[in-house]
Formats: sequence, C-alpha cells, structure tokens
Amino acid sequence: MSRLYRKKGLLIVVVLLALLSSCALLGKKDAPKGKNIICIVDFSDSKNTQQRLHFYMNVIKDTVIPKLGRYDKITVIPLDQASITNSTDILFNDFSLNDFEPEIASPIEVDKLTTEKLNQYKMSVSNEFVQNFQKAIDSRNSSSHETDIFGALGVVKGKLRSAGGNYIILFSDMMNWSSALNMEPQNKNFNNATIDKILQSVPNYEMPNTTALVLTAEQVEATPAHFKLVQSFWTKYFEKNKIKLYDYNSASLSKLNELLAQQAGK
Repeated sequence: MSRLYRKKGLLIVVVLLALLSSCALLGKKDAPKGKNIICIVDFSDSKNTQQRLHFYMNVIKDTVIPKLGRYDKITVIPLDQASITNSTDILFNDFSLNDFEPEIASPIEVDKLTTEKLNQYKMSVSNEFVQNFQKAIDSRNSSSHETDIFGALGVVKGKLRSAGGNYIILFSDMMNWSSALNMEPQNKNFNNATIDKILQSVPNYEMPNTTALVLTAEQVEATPAHFKLVQSFWTKYFEKNKIKLYDYNSASLSKLNELLAQQAGK
C-alpha cells in the first residue's frame, strides 16, 4: 500500500507542477511595444546657428526625453557635411533593457515606485544628452559647411525596426546643401517647376512603417515663399518613400507632444 501511496503522491506533485507552469505561461504577458525614436539634429552653419542648436537641444531635453516610456528607444544623430562619414550617435538608449519595477514592494505601490524609478532614469539620460550635445557642437565645427540630409536619412534607414513603430524627428531647416542638391534660396534651379524632376535624381530611401515630424526652428535665411517651397519638396519626398509626414512647422510643439503621446505604431 505504501508504494501505491507514494506513486499517487508523486503523480499529484507532477500534476500540480504542470498546472503551475501552465498558469505562469498564461499569466505572462509580452512586453508592450515601445517606440523607436530617432532624432536628426542639424549642426550645419547658418546666421542663427547657436540659437537654433539651443532650441533643438532644449526640445529634446525638455519634451522628447521626458515623454519616453519604459519600452522606448531613443537615438540622436548629427546632420551636417559629415552625416555619413561621422555619424556617431550623440545619444543612444534602449529603455526596454532596464527593469524599472521594484524588487520588493506592495502591489499598491508598484506603479508609483516604477514611475519614480523611470523618471529618475530619464533625468540621468537627459543629463548625458546635454553633455554629449555640447561636445558635438564643439567637435563638429569643421563639418558644418554643408547639410547632407539625404546622407542622414541613409543612416537612419539602418536604425529602423522592420516591425514598425519608427519615429523620425528632424530638427533642421531642411535646406539640403550637398553635391546631391542645393536647396538654398540662391539656387534658382531649385523651384516649383523643377521639384518633380529633382525627386527622380536625389538619393531615395523607402521607409515604410515610419512616421516623420519636422521642426525647423526660426528661419532667418529664407522667405516664407522659400519655406513653402522646401516644405513642398519634402512632403513629396516622404510620400514617394512611404514615410508618413505627421507635421512640418517651425516652432510649435503641440504636434510633437501629440505624436509622443501615441502608442507605438499608431
């Protein structure tokens, strides 16, 4: 009889372990899908370079980073003459690699403590970004004479996720100035009549499952008419390359806040 009881007891233990394992698997949820945010910052020279860069830095520091979620990833890359040859990240941080939940806490405190830990982490990321940004300003003076937006977009394409949830935030006046295309006001060959032909000759990078937002900052070297001309070109360029253009403006942050508040892939 004792042998029979032992067999029954062992069977019960095996069944209980199987049930516990099944419950654990059923209860386990996949981590929410975060955003893949890539900020392109224009370091090229202009009449208001310092003010413009200060504006860009503050928007990333005070608006973009504070809005990051615990599963988001942020990359900040430079844009200038050396967009391809010197594309070292100014900032890279994948929040999903961190565990922000406390090891020991009552259930009613978990969310509060997790949010506090996440906010502290974002403050450290913000401080790291400001330090790196200042270093980039100092180190990129020699490559600030041109604006290779197409080169920067080529770099961005290599950082996208095929599954989607990609967000490009372009901090630039968007006036490309390189061997591929000169969009400065002085170039009379860049006009409404030539845009469609130019679109066929410049480097094109298709980026489906990607949303873009452009923030130019104050324009001091372009008339309102030229601003609209440049905007028209990029609107057509993004459409051609399957990139959803969410907004294109000079200084308003309302659409940026709206975009950052969305769930990934929306």
